[in-house]
Amino acid sequence: MSKFFPSYQNIKVSNIDIAAFQCQDIVFQFACIAPGACFPLHQHSESQMGMVISGNLEMNVNGKKEFLNPLQQVYSAGSEVPHGSVNYSDESIFCFDVKRLTHLSTNEAVFIDLKPTLDQITNFPSYIAVGSWFTTIITQIPPGEKTSNQQSDSEEIGVIIDGKMMINIGGEQQEIKRGEIYYAPADVIHSGYNSASETVTLIKIVLPHHS
Repeated sequence: MSKFFPSYQNIKVSNIDIAAFQCQDIVFQFACIAPGACFPLHQHSESQMGMVISGNLEMNVNGKKEFLNPLQQVYSAGSEVPHGSVNYSDESIFCFDVKRLTHLSTNEAVFIDLKPTLDQITNFPSYIAVGSWFTTIITQIPPGEKTSNQQSDSEEIGVIIDGKMMINIGGEQQEIKRGEIYYAPADVIHSGYNSASETVTLIKIVLPHHS
């Protein structure tokens, strides 16, 4: 199994289908939440953040409830902060979350709106949300365009929402599409190329590296 292009493990929790990826000490999960499904309040030692990709989900973080709209907000729940969700709609909801031991002394329970910006690497129009232990960036990659070689002291997980994209990490190349991810460890050179005829939506979750 490739470290840069991990495979997933299927998990079923009540009416929720989960595809879980292990990226070193980071757990990334896609979730498909059936109509009427409820994920009860729970807590764990890892901090967790997440976002809705399609549908509208009520998220409860430490008693604060908010409806998340697709690609517009992220939630963040610190270590041992109770959180859960309910799908009140008649359609399945597709979303993702990221869990990690952050070693932060925070009881963070927040909802963060994404704000328009320009990607510092590509200058493509983007949206950004910054939490205490992560940065989420959504970028539109036009047809035929590429993201130049990048290398930083942070780790990065990338998700394609529509279309497909060729990703190169540390000399290993693979095409990824919806339902797949890439993982770029700290200090490893990585880049991407949209070889399709349609604009690709790329979500990047950037996490400062810690040992």
